[in-house]
Amino acid sequence: MLLVESLGIPSPSEASLVYAGVLAGEGKLSLPLVIIVGALGSITGANIAYWIAIRGGRKLIVRYGTRIGLTDARLEQVEGFFRKRGDAALLIGRLLSGVRALISYPAGLFEMPYPRFLIFTSIGALLWPLIAAGAGYLVGPKWPVLMSWLGDAWLAIIVAIALVVVGWIFWRRRAGKSQGV
Repeated sequence: MLLVESLGIPSPSEASLVYAGVLAGEGKLSLPLVIIVGALGSITGANIAYWIAIRGGRKLIVRYGTRIGLTDARLEQVEGFFRKRGDAALLIGRLLSGVRALISYPAGLFEMPYPRFLIFTSIGALLWPLIAAGAGYLVGPKWPVLMSWLGDAWLAIIVAIALVVVGWIFWRRRAGKSQGV
């Protein structure tokens, strides 16, 4: 799953890793093995995406980028950001859903040195299954107790989180428009 996701193809890696963690908590899978296999899949997919971007990414972006709103100016802005903060972007991006699936492409596109790419990708690719499977391992057996404790409040919590995220996105877009971005 993580190999496919790291190529930019949507896959249910979150659910798969959390469930694998639950199964590990029940003794049906080995937690260290789940983490290692998840990390290796993610690293493999990330490497394929990186090399695809190095080999042909710039040509494709120049040719088709305007179809998805990627102008030369925007590409330069993204490249500047990635050159300054690429290490952190790569590491943190491996932990964020959606970003995780695409972060290897700018690393290759902007020719991040391969050893740096591999180091930061590997750290992030190890942290992600550790967090997701670990959460399943720890929370899985306690899920019924947790849900009875939360009762109907779980829905309100999810709605509140969604509203915060939507508000933050709206605020960022509005701030960007006022700065002419």
